[in-house]
Amino acid sequence: MESNQSVALIGFGKSNQAVYAYLKSKGIDPVIRVPSNINLPNDAKAIIGKDYLHTSEDIIFRSPVVRPDKIKAKGKIYTEIGYLLEKTPAYKIGITGSDGKTTTSTIIYEILKGETQVYLGGNIGTPLISYLDKMQSDHLCVCELSSFQLFDIRPPLDTAIITGITQNHLDWHKNMREYISAKENILVNSKRLVLSLDMYENRRFTNKEIIYFSSHKPSCFKPNSSYIYVENGKIVFNGNPLLEASEIKLRGKFNLLNYLCAIATTYPLVPLDKIREVARTFSGVAHRMEVVDKIKDVTFIDSSIDSTPSRTNATLSALDLESTVVILGGYDKNLDYTILEKTLSQAKGIVLCGENSEKIYNSINCKNPIFTTTLEEATNVAHSLAKPRGTVILSPASASFDMFENYYEKSKAYRKAINTLK
Repeated sequence: MESNQSVALIGFGKSNQAVYAYLKSKGIDPVIRVPSNINLPNDAKAIIGKDYLHTSEDIIFRSPVVRPDKIKAKGKIYTEIGYLLEKTPAYKIGITGSDGKTTTSTIIYEILKGETQVYLGGNIGTPLISYLDKMQSDHLCVCELSSFQLFDIRPPLDTAIITGITQNHLDWHKNMREYISAKENILVNSKRLVLSLDMYENRRFTNKEIIYFSSHKPSCFKPNSSYIYVENGKIVFNGNPLLEASEIKLRGKFNLLNYLCAIATTYPLVPLDKIREVARTFSGVAHRMEVVDKIKDVTFIDSSIDSTPSRTNATLSALDLESTVVILGGYDKNLDYTILEKTLSQAKGIVLCGENSEKIYNSINCKNPIFTTTLEEATNVAHSLAKPRGTVILSPASASFDMFENYYEKSKAYRKAINTLK
């Protein structure tokens, strides 16, 4: 980026705030374009109003939630992470998928941490552009990538991972085909791929190293490909047993698959003992199957990050549903909730809270759920239903934007309701 080039930031969320700080450190004074008056830096140049998407600048950084085809621009359009991945000299690992990408990214980071300088970011944590000037060729960059971020880029990655693809974000993407296409942009310019055997076995990839992961032993092994799978309770890599699946502390088949992705990415780059240590000790990421508290033998679990039906299904598969009360509902992303019917029919109770409560109710066709209007009310009702010695889990199968700014805020409200119960 030349100092004489004009730069615009469209949107001023977390990622573009980091871009703004980075550009200012380089002596570049960008224009911030936003639809309404928000908290901007006092000395910022800003264009506010309905024409904020009509740009004349040479370079544009879009907030990931802004579709690039809505922007009228002559200049090159970036996202913060797209620019970082183009410019960093570090070894780049990119992870995407509808479910499991945060956990997989974090496991990979935990395994690699200490081997060299490792940065974790993208769709989670601190925007990585904040560290761009510190990154070196022997460093590692682990990036969780959303479909919003991948929509208009094909990043030059050393290793690309797709944990799996199911329905999500159909309120933003025009259709499922567009959503899948955005996710698969991660594969185009990547040297090494880690892919689900069940999803990608029949796809052809040229000039790429491929590692397939699966919960079962493949029926056949393709030449020039590697395989990591589960056989007789052991995690096996190309026929060599590495560790017992039971050594993984995290529960659930979906977490086993997350570990297969992580091991495929890091082994044999790091010693097997380090992989084992992380498997035995890592207790998961915040807000995903996180045990919050216990009140008179009722356990409360926070899985507020579960923003899709498929994610909720996976989470509930790891629990004893006969003693579990599930709190569901939130902002509708135009998803199909019928896949929850079989799972929820086994639950001890269902409590609905959110703008899509009726839609979920009409989709699951099982035992009568209880409708509530606030998360505090939902928590109280779920507690009563779970007695004695049951479990309450917040696993919304939806986004949180109907009542909350994000799932962190929803989690805070849930925890506050639990503390009030105490």
